[in-house]
Amino acid sequence: MQGKANTATSRVKLTSREHEVLSHMAYGLSNDEIARSLTVSIETIKEHVQNILRKLTVSDRTQAAVWAVKSGVI
Repeated sequence: MQGKANTATSRVKLTSREHEVLSHMAYGLSNDEIARSLTVSIETIKEHVQNILRKLTVSDRTQAAVWAVKSGVI
């Protein structure tokens, strides 16, 4: 399973900040909670979330969270 996770994550190029945001998303935090945790604006988080969804080719936060768990990101 670990090899599969490495293959999935190597194909998707997330920035370190996007990894942080994705991890927070996977734990169920809202945009506002993530923004407060990372001390950035909610608009910045919204941009990161949109970039993450696009890069993972998923349509919502739940799918992104599932991808993160299956890929071993969190």
